[in-house]
Amino acid sequence: MDPGSLGVDANAQRKLRKDLIRAGYFNADAVSIFTIVRWVLLVALPATGAVFIAIFAAHWETTPKVASAAILFILAYYLPRAFVSRRQRLLQDRYRIVFPDFLDMLVVCVNAGLSLDAALDRVTRELGSDAAELRANLDLMAGEMRAGKSTVEALKDCAERLGLAEARALATLLQQSIELGTDIAVALTTFSDEMRDKRMARAEEKAAALPPKLTFPLAAFIFPVVLMVILTPVVLKIMKASAN
Repeated sequence: MDPGSLGVDANAQRKLRKDLIRAGYFNADAVSIFTIVRWVLLVALPATGAVFIAIFAAHWETTPKVASAAILFILAYYLPRAFVSRRQRLLQDRYRIVFPDFLDMLVVCVNAGLSLDAALDRVTRELGSDAAELRANLDLMAGEMRAGKSTVEALKDCAERLGLAEARALATLLQQSIELGTDIAVALTTFSDEMRDKRMARAEEKAAALPPKLTFPLAAFIFPVVLMVILTPVVLKIMKASAN
């Protein structure tokens, strides 16, 4: 089904298609399916709310009924977008985790004498199940290269699908290396070291953010239990002494 017949203009279709691809939905009908789901929710959610109010809250005033319907309509409109955005963030987090490993394997293959195209193909085949989403994007990139697209252009398109700054930087680096005739292996090694340092910095940043996050759970759940364990024998002794 053409998304245009569902009220989606061409510019919105392109943007939505880009967002869905970054969320991992490569199906050619993804835009149509998303639009249909949104329309179904826009009808079903307020209708369900109206039925619920008619059965269980018929005594409500008009204003709460209208407000409830409006809230459900707004939720139905924004929930699909929120789901896609969350899916994008989750995938980008996964990409950031596995991207340094991908670079390390690419460096090993290039240093072993493989061409860039052959190295990319080999690394794609060697990626594990924890990098299934990245491998799907790389498989699509390999298909574009076999169809005649240059390696740099295919990498740029792959970086746009990933929505990852590190992937865009890699595509730019390889383009400059090819245009200037510099050693790709050296450039990749330096870039891989930088990515590894960034991953370590992110891990240290997350570790440093843990103590403030643990303050409330400790204060709310751990400290009261510790105080009970410490004070219970004292309270029992006082009660026993008072009874005597």
